[in-house]
Amino acid sequence: FIFAVPESLQEEFRYRAGQFLTFEVSWEGMQLHRCYSLSSAPETDPWPKVTVKRVDEGRVSNWFNDQLSVGDAILVQPPEGRFSMRSNEGDHGIVLFGGGSGITPVLSILKSALRTTERDVKLIYANRDARSIIFKDEIDLWLAEFPQRLEVIHHLDSDGGFMSLAEVREHIRGWEDGEFFVCGPTGYMDTVEEAFKASKIDADQTKFERFLSLPDPDRRDKSAAVVPEQSDDEIPASFKMVLEGQSHDVQYEKGLTLLASAVKAGHKPPSSCEDGYCGCCMALLKSGSVNMANHDALEPSDIERGWVLACQARPASQEPIELDFDAEY
Repeated sequence: FIFAVPESLQEEFRYRAGQFLTFEVSWEGMQLHRCYSLSSAPETDPWPKVTVKRVDEGRVSNWFNDQLSVGDAILVQPPEGRFSMRSNEGDHGIVLFGGGSGITPVLSILKSALRTTERDVKLIYANRDARSIIFKDEIDLWLAEFPQRLEVIHHLDSDGGFMSLAEVREHIRGWEDGEFFVCGPTGYMDTVEEAFKASKIDADQTKFERFLSLPDPDRRDKSAAVVPEQSDDEIPASFKMVLEGQSHDVQYEKGLTLLASAVKAGHKPPSSCEDGYCGCCMALLKSGSVNMANHDALEPSDIERGWVLACQARPASQEPIELDFDAEY
């Protein structure tokens, strides 16, 4: 699906390779939200493009494939996401692991890297069988244009089962100082992550993008975890927030998340789903401690490094909090 962005919104909808769009769809009286990764790259495609795979009983994916037509207008939030190349990696290679429809943000990065850098790129793309390969013709065109810089490996489960840890380690041999991107089914991503650990790949070299669906209003888990109730002696009067190069002292109000407090104070930090699923509001907690009701969008290594979801974070003590939205992921 290719979207023509109105001229008045083109600046707001500028994006980086690997980011995603959040769509709002009306369905039986409810407003449903879904995040879909951009398979386009700003340096190679004139308009943003997403690929929506039909899911059994998927309300929004089936709506896209059955109802959305050329010329229709749709509600879309500006691009978000941190699954993108770092700007200071020099000539280090890029290793891309894509599984199934997880190829979408990976392909975006592949195109951007080949077109705008001199870095070598290796793509390991796993699928159920040859008929399941998405974008095969487009990948072949890139391979033909950049035969010296692009290496593509197709893994088909039908030929030898799921990719093993040993196979992943073999694929990354010789690329250990590279920058790694992974997107695909949970089992596939877990195997790749274990291989990274076994190969001593530093967590700062890796980025993971997990496809998580925002819960629909009629399917929310009423028993979902909640943060402990705050007592007055656990609440700081304010917290420091770094946003767009400026430092702000933000008043904190009991019961609100850090994101809600910042918005109430008139600031506009990045956010989208506000349910802890999309990762738009990721920020680095430089000091202080917080509780989060949900952190599905974060990897365990993200939390270890201090990343939090501002839409889910509430102070856990009176220790001064500093939240940095500008920190490089």
